[in-house]
Amino acid sequence: MYKNIELINTHTHKDTAIKGYTSFAYAKEMITAPVTVAEFYECCKDYPIIFVKDAEGNWTASVMLGYKEKENAFVDKEGMWEAGRYVPASIRRHPFIFVTQDNNQLSLGIDSDAKSDDKEDDNRKLFDAEGKPSEFLTNVVNFMNQFQADAASTAKFIKQLDQWELLEEKTAKIITPDQTSYQINGFYIVNEEKLNHLSKKKKQDICDQNAFPLITAHLISLSNVQRMGIK
Repeated sequence: MYKNIELINTHTHKDTAIKGYTSFAYAKEMITAPVTVAEFYECCKDYPIIFVKDAEGNWTASVMLGYKEKENAFVDKEGMWEAGRYVPASIRRHPFIFVTQDNNQLSLGIDSDAKSDDKEDDNRKLFDAEGKPSEFLTNVVNFMNQFQADAASTAKFIKQLDQWELLEEKTAKIITPDQTSYQINGFYIVNEEKLNHLSKKKKQDICDQNAFPLITAHLISLSNVQRMGIK
């Protein structure tokens, strides 16, 4: 989704404006997208919510957006997202992204392709005439900070699911109307049987952390797996 990232600074980008995107063509090859717990209730209506662990053991939540390689099932040939479907924040944040520096500090970057010389985009300038962050950039930073905080809460939530021994690795099979079969591997879901047979203490722990509604949203979302195949 990002091709060439530049870190934003007042010198290089003092006159830079950002294009007003009307297309999601930049996400047309994404078959998964990160989501946060703040989005579960919206996402569960449209997409399967799955859990993924990287090589370092870090957990993230993602939604399935497709089952064919490099083909987002919800973005059409014109780059339009399917009407009525929730668009994840990780997609909407484009062309902005946080980059981790050597000192573990986060710096805001942009995809260089997003820079605009069009006067009509002046309301999306990064800095004002005095070199201070514009209202546009301030709103972007607030959005990104909230997304980052929500992502941290999500990782904590999934780690807790793992500690409660509720997660199991799964494989999904999607069958299209023409009976073509696609298989998706390497993700985790909550095991309902284990959930139903938790000890009273674990159930109380889950209640105390208000995790049951999020678990329920995740489980509801899994019914969307096969629905993807009949699009």
